This record gives sequence, structure tokens and C-alpha cells, in this order.
Amino acid sequence: MRLRRRPRVEELFVLNGLLALATAAVWLVFRCELLLEFFYFAPLLALTHLVTLGFLSSLMMGVLYRLAPMLLGVEAKSRRLAAAQLVLFLVGAWGMIAHFWIGEWKGMSWSAILVWGAALVQLVNFRDLFRPAKKAHWPRRFVAASVAQFFLAASLGMVLALVKAYDLRPSFLATEYLPNVFAHAHLAGAGWVASMIFGFELELVPTTVGARWSLPVRFSLLHIGTLGLAASLLLETPLVPFAMALALSALWQSFGPIRAFLSGRAREWEVLGLTLLAATAGLGIALALGWPQAIDPARGRAQLAYGLLALFGFMSLTVVTIAFKLFPIWVWKERFRSEFGKRPVPGMKDLPSAALRRVASLATFAGAAGTALAVYSSSSFGLHVGTLVLAVGIFAFLANLLRVVRWSFLDIEYRPTEADELKFREIFPNR
Repeated sequence: MRLRRRPRVEELFVLNGLLALATAAVWLVFRCELLLEFFYFAPLLALTHLVTLGFLSSLMMGVLYRLAPMLLGVEAKSRRLAAAQLVLFLVGAWGMIAHFWIGEWKGMSWSAILVWGAALVQLVNFRDLFRPAKKAHWPRRFVAASVAQFFLAASLGMVLALVKAYDLRPSFLATEYLPNVFAHAHLAGAGWVASMIFGFELELVPTTVGARWSLPVRFSLLHIGTLGLAASLLLETPLVPFAMALALSALWQSFGPIRAFLSGRAREWEVLGLTLLAATAGLGIALALGWPQAIDPARGRAQLAYGLLALFGFMSLTVVTIAFKLFPIWVWKERFRSEFGKRPVPGMKDLPSAALRRVASLATFAGAAGTALAVYSSSSFGLHVGTLVLAVGIFAFLANLLRVVRWSFLDIEYRPTEADELKFREIFPNR
């Protein structure tokens, strides 16, 4: 069996993301005890960046090259810039992950500079997102803000890496190191990942749209909340108003799909990720209001549970569910559209397995929620069960996605069943 063609730049981003996710799933199962340690130490930072950079950012970068032209009317300016972004990102992201793991901070800081370069190249390559356009007005604004905030997150991350490696003391950072880390995490998580998801969900998940008047309010809440929270952490000023704004934007995004699901009007898989987003928002409000108290050992566990719910619950689960709205369409158009009507071909909905999709969505939901609860309760048994269920969900997703994309890359022939032949003759009797 041979390859039909070489992968394109955007597909290499996606394949890298899938490799990172598979690595993270195995890592979680065999090293889940790391989650019972203090969350700011080298191996756990390596795992966090394996998911945030290796999986989420890589997949989102690749998907952006496909989705921006289709939904937002924006093409990347240059394929050469895209290739440069890929090289900078792959070397930088894996360099950061490896150096975090071994605790080598100078190598990590230089890798962070490469990731910053990838963020800058992406910003330049998609600069048309920032120009006025009639198509996809609010989704486009969410995505443009996402690309800009990824650059801000990468910039702050690069500064923090250099501070850690060379013992610098910039005046614009908080005196304590952890608030700076939290600022970077919210710029990356809410500003980059959530804003990108919110923007594309407005196009792909109709129940998230709501009243048109609400879109500028929700956009403002998300980005004023994110930027204000990051600034408050850096300047060591009160952050509750900004945390409340950020949480309200998350709850507002979740409200429509959850209400539609409960009323029976719509059964969209994205409701699972958005339910965990609502839970994350509620926990974030509690943390901002001082629960648990700073002197309580449970506060660190609550903060890590908050991060897990956001990372493996909302972000990863939403990416998992949206992937099966997009990849079957792209693969079918490339591989089977030219043959449609000439001979039996599979339908778009036939490319993925419905059973694997259910397993992926439900196990990822249960595993993320269970792992977060186990971390907060400091339950070793619960942690082993939760991470194992989460890994089952992740590998079901990976198997199902590979089942879809194999048609694009492998030179394999589709062999229709007898039922396929009968259906084809019914639809096209003259063929």
C-alpha cells in the first residue's frame, strides 16, 4: 500500500497534533500520579504544553488554513510563510516539551522564541482577518482576536521562559512567578483556544448564535475579561470583575446548546464540551472569589482541576466533536466527489464510525470530569480510573479520525457492498 500524495502543510500540522495527543494519553495513564503533585513543576509543565502546544495549537493552526477560506472568506497570504510557520512551530513546540521534561530552562527558552516566531508568522499570514469584510462578520472577529492573542500569549511565554532561564526581573511582571504563569495560561486558553472555538462554533453549531445583539456583548466579555484578567495578574490588582466577565462569556456560549439539548430541540455533540465549559466557568468564579482560601491545600488542587476541565474537558472535547463535522466533508470532496454519480461511493456520514464517535465523546467527557474530581479529592484510585477512561476516549477519537483521513492519503480502493450497489442503481438508474 502506497501514499496517494504527500501531506500538505496544514495536514502536517494536524498529524503532529494527533501524535501529540496520543503521546499525552499514554503519558496520562502511566504517569497519572503527576497530577497529585504541585502543578508547577517540570514534568507536569511538559505534559501541559504537550496538550496545549503539541495537540490543540497544532491542530488549530492546521484547521485554520482550511476553515478560514471556507467559512470566513480569508486566504493565507503565502504558502511559503505557512511552511516557515510549520518548521518554527514543530521545532519550538517539541523543543519546549523536551526541555520542560528534563528541566533544562535555557534550551526551553530558546525553543519558546521559535514558537513566538511561529505565532508572528501566523499573524502576518492571516492579516486579512483584521480587514473589514461582509462575510462571517462576528465569527471572523472572534478568530482574528484569537490569532492576535496567541501572539500575545507566545510573547508573554517567551518572556517568562527567558526570566526563568536567565534569572531576569522585568518591572512589568508580578513579583511572584505564579501570577505571571496564570496570566500566560489565560491568554493562551481563553484568548487563543476559546476565542477560536467560539468563532467557528458560531458557524458550525447554530444553537450557539443566539440573538444577534448578543454577539458584540459576548465578544467584549470574552476579550475584555481575558485581557483584563491577564493584566490584573501581572499588575497584582483586583481581578474579580474580569474573571466574572470571562466566566459570563463562557456561560453565555454554553447556554444555547444546553437549553436546546434539554428541550429536545437539538442533539449536538458539542453540548458535552460546553457543559464542561460551564463547569469550568463556575469553578473559575469560585477561585476568583477566594474559594478555597490561599492557605488551604485544597486551593492548589482546585486550580489544577480548573485547568484539567478547561484543557481536557472543554477544549479537547470540543475539538474532538467538531472534527467529525469537518474532516469527513474535506476527505469526501477530495477523494469521492469526482466519482459521485459514476459509481457507488460512501456518503460523508459513512466515513467515520458512529460507534467510535459515541465512545470518543462520552469517554472523553466522563474521563475529563472524573480526572478533575479525582485531583480535587486527591483520590489516587479515582485518578487511575479517570485517566484510563479519558485515554479510551482519546484513542477512540484517533482511531476514528484515522479511519476517515486514510482515504485522502492511502491508495486504497473503495469496495461497495451489495446494498451500496442496489442503492446506487435506485438513485442513478441510467448508470
